[in-house]
Amino acid sequence: MRAALDGLRTECLAIVHAGRTEFDREHSLTYRAAEAVIIHFDDLLGRLPAEEAVRLPDDLSPAAVRRTRNILSHDYRSAKRSIVWDVVADRIPSVIDTLLG
Repeated sequence: MRAALDGLRTECLAIVHAGRTEFDREHSLTYRAAEAVIIHFDDLLGRLPAEEAVRLPDDLSPAAVRRTRNILSHDYRSAKRSIVWDVVADRIPSVIDTLLG
């Protein structure tokens, strides 16, 4: 689990390193990578052992993560790129940092 979370954090950093201009470009591979990161993050949250899940931030809503994942998986055209960017640039790395301590 730790290796998977660390890998997701590394992927988030790579997406951010590529830059927002690349992310916002039509047919952007970094945007597609961000979608995959969010989908994988939701999967990992669902498999967190109880002793690790208690360390999740209070303001993290697993239901909201699941909704975002579902939008990206099934209705990707309605996703707001600014939200996807914020999730990958800030939110997921922050949660992972908390979990990995």
